[in-house]
Amino acid sequence: MSLPIRLVACDLDNTLVGPGMELSPRTCAAVSQVLARGVAVTIATGRGPVPAGRFAAALGLTAPLICFQGGLVYDYVARRVLHEVRLDPAVIPIVTRLAETHGWNLQFETPSMIYLPRESNHPAALLDDLLSVAPWQRVDSFLTGLPEAPHKFILAVHSPAERDALAAELRQRLVEAGLHLTVVPSHPILVEGTPPGLNKATGLAWLADYLRIPAESVLAVGDNDNDAPMLAWAGVGVALEGGSPAAQAAADWIAPTVGNDGAAAALEKYALT
Repeated sequence: MSLPIRLVACDLDNTLVGPGMELSPRTCAAVSQVLARGVAVTIATGRGPVPAGRFAAALGLTAPLICFQGGLVYDYVARRVLHEVRLDPAVIPIVTRLAETHGWNLQFETPSMIYLPRESNHPAALLDDLLSVAPWQRVDSFLTGLPEAPHKFILAVHSPAERDALAAELRQRLVEAGLHLTVVPSHPILVEGTPPGLNKATGLAWLADYLRIPAESVLAVGDNDNDAPMLAWAGVGVALEGGSPAAQAAADWIAPTVGNDGAAAALEKYALT
């Protein structure tokens, strides 16, 4: 007999919210009912604590948040970092040089800011959509314009068809440069680089241990390659219909699409029965 769910971890983009970045009434209602049962609910996202905290507050969450693909566990209520892993600053010039050489659209992220280059060949409308819920600024140089070590970097492509090839090339170029970072697609047009061995499963495992909740009592919900490790680690993993093959292969159940409230369906099936 399976253990009751005591912790729910939901991805944000294309899981809790769709392209419009709005929480649906059904999702809000399901989360509220889960919280009323005493189940902890967190957001496990590649985004930083500012946008994650905005949605956590809208949902009435109080559990620490898992940000930056597991690189930051953050108590957004107390505004306190509980656990974090950042990129080695020596990575910055190497990745910057690779991006300049290959024409990649690069950005770095810290808890308080997303840093973009002064000049970019990426469509402005696309940047506006992705950055609409997060603070960001442009800098003249990543070598001098970052005030602190970032948690991760992101490369953005113009079309989803370009993403996987870019991820493969990035892995190869990093290895050639002597860097063994984690490289993972996180969105149809995004590829992320994080410290070695880091993923949402490591962040979720840290939080579950902190809350003294066994993996068997954790429900994880996501849609993309970066979610696959936590879907496999959790007692119950749910991928959304239309999600990546890696996410679906790691899942115990395939929920409806984000447009059909797949996250709410997962909560109703596993945390509200």
